Amino acid sequence: MVVTLAAVMALLVAPAVVAATATPPAGYTTAEDVSSDFIKQVGKFAVTVYKLARGVSLYYVSTSQCWSKPAGGGADDYWMVLTATNGAGAAGSYVATVWGIPGSESKTWKLLSFNATS
Repeated sequence: MVVTLAAVMALLVAPAVVAATATPPAGYTTAEDVSSDFIKQVGKFAVTVYKLARGVSLYYVSTSQCWSKPAGGGADDYWMVLTATNGAGAAGSYVATVWGIPGSESKTWKLLSFNATS
């Protein structure tokens, strides 16, 4: 998986903590199948980019929710609730937003936000 510097730099300015929510933001109208290999890969991408940007030990476990919306130009935004473990094995819940064009290379994808839930 290739991670672009732009994706890493954009993430460095993201806010640190958000409240957990079961409802996606306005505009996210398509519920995605969280058991699909594609959505799992999007979740792994989000965790990996965050891990590299922050220099933390974090490992993807699962995606419990994922909603999408068209972002134009064939791209979609994905809002997802993820579970990841740290280096000690403690699990945490995170909300991530990822932009990407399905079927394209990972180097064209962008992690827009990644925040721990409270």
